[in-house]
Amino acid sequence: MICPKCKKSDTKVYDSRSSKNGKAMRRRRECLSCKYRFTTVEEAKVLDLMIKKRNGNLVAFSEDKLEGSIRKAFNKRPVDTSTIQMIAQKVTEDILLLEGGPITAVKVGKLVLKHLKEVDKVAFICYSAMFSNFENVEDFIHIIQSKS
Repeated sequence: MICPKCKKSDTKVYDSRSSKNGKAMRRRRECLSCKYRFTTVEEAKVLDLMIKKRNGNLVAFSEDKLEGSIRKAFNKRPVDTSTIQMIAQKVTEDILLLEGGPITAVKVGKLVLKHLKEVDKVAFICYSAMFSNFENVEDFIHIIQSKS
């Protein structure tokens, strides 16, 4: 790591802590040349995972998109940001455990539904409505009766 003050590359880590629900590592560093102390944050990114959309297109996996879709399910629901981040993290971990090539968007949706059902049934139903493309009111009633 390069020191932001003197631009030398001789630094040492004297403290490390996990942050962002375990998604990132916060490190306190000290430059061995000028003794300047600074903080770095290291975050693992899933870069090579591809999602196969319903129309057949392949897109790169995005934790931000995943979190955004979960957030929509909680619209006007009493939930904090950490719960949404926790669900997104669990879904991401489940995706990484799957073997093979591109994962389908349908499979991602099913994983989200699995975790939403454990946390909030109303959000589960809202996500189902977005994800399942209901044809009529009976489809909606069916999902409510089968999941309650």
